[in-house]
Amino acid sequence: MLVLNRRPGESIYVEGDIDIAVLRATHQTVWLRIGGERITPSVLLGATALSVEELRLEVGAPLRAWVDDHEVRIEVASRGHLSVEKHATFSFHCRPGQVAKVGEDLELGVGPTERGHPCLTLGGEAVGAQLRLALIRLARSCVRLGIDAPGLRVYRKELWEALVAANTAAAGTGGDLSDAQSRLTRPRGDDAPLRAAF
Repeated sequence: MLVLNRRPGESIYVEGDIDIAVLRATHQTVWLRIGGERITPSVLLGATALSVEELRLEVGAPLRAWVDDHEVRIEVASRGHLSVEKHATFSFHCRPGQVAKVGEDLELGVGPTERGHPCLTLGGEAVGAQLRLALIRLARSCVRLGIDAPGLRVYRKELWEALVAANTAAAGTGGDLSDAQSRLTRPRGDDAPLRAAF
């Protein structure tokens, strides 16, 4: 598990275009915005550790919510909707093994604890893998989160952006990678290897 300190306004970038931004925190609750190419609209999520194995989750801007004995389903609003402007949330308690489906493709839940710290799980098609976020230390100035993303690379968002900028500059494309891609040509014959034309 990778442990990162994030301040409000800072993000974690997970390979596969998943952006987990820390919005604010208290000594008990952290507010996150989970977004990315496949997570639209982005999801505002508050997580409060009630015990080692129980979290209170608050999902922002709900349009509709369904609750029964087996599942919780929440549909969230896009920007500009009244529930976004009024900071409405849907709150529920979640224990290990329970899952809430947000939208069509994102699943939230509680996973096995990590060294005594409660873990929020993110899954579903929007994420593509099962991610675990351990709530290690929550404070207004800095949040310590552990993240377990099997098979995926995890970056501090500012480092990811610097890496992308450096790769773009090294390719000499000025931000447009289509030109660099067009330099790769395939000689005639399907079995011939790719060669770069510079």
